Amino acid sequence: MTLPDAKQITRELPDLHEIETLEALKVFSDPLRQRILETLFESARTVKQIAAELDIAPTKLYYHINLMEEHGLIRVVDTRIVSGIIEKQYDAAAAGFRIKRSLLAPGQGEEDGGLDTVIDALIDPMRADLSKSIASGLIDLSEAPEQNRRLKIGRSAWRMLPERADEFYERLSALMDEFIDCDSDDPELEADPRASNYGMVLFFYPTTSARPHKRRKKEDDPGA
Repeated sequence: MTLPDAKQITRELPDLHEIETLEALKVFSDPLRQRILETLFESARTVKQIAAELDIAPTKLYYHINLMEEHGLIRVVDTRIVSGIIEKQYDAAAAGFRIKRSLLAPGQGEEDGGLDTVIDALIDPMRADLSKSIASGLIDLSEAPEQNRRLKIGRSAWRMLPERADEFYERLSALMDEFIDCDSDDPELEADPRASNYGMVLFFYPTTSARPHKRRKKEDDPGA
């Protein structure tokens, strides 16, 4: 995507930035700030360019941008004078973010609330995104939808030996890496009208649930 009226930055992003404090986690988890980061993952941008991408007035972004810069989530990569005013160009602090595990553990004093913050940050934007995708017709809720337009959602639990759980983690990670790495840098996707964006929120964890769910027969699966 070409960015008008801004210097093109040669990017050298670190692979990961670790979020180490609850305050930084709360800044990171805000839905609007997540959207800001998503635009910066694509390329460095000015506040005006971010505002245009998100269809939001620039004046509503400055507070969030300053907060994100203060907590090291984004960084200034270029400045210039425009009509006597300093204009900054921002980039993400890293290509990906990792949350310090201790922030998610209850009973950690000032760090309490980290898990709730993360879950809210995942669920609330997902709920809004699902509603928007259904309303626009991207998700087909008919009885016989096209496979690539289905809503696949559900909750399940089952028993496994530790080695089987290890295998599941490894194969799931490999599958995600395979599809992300295969398609994310394909220049033909930008020009192909058949290409669509897909989203996924995943929780997989050992649970205290006493009743593992039985697998439904395939013919009984409503596609949800």
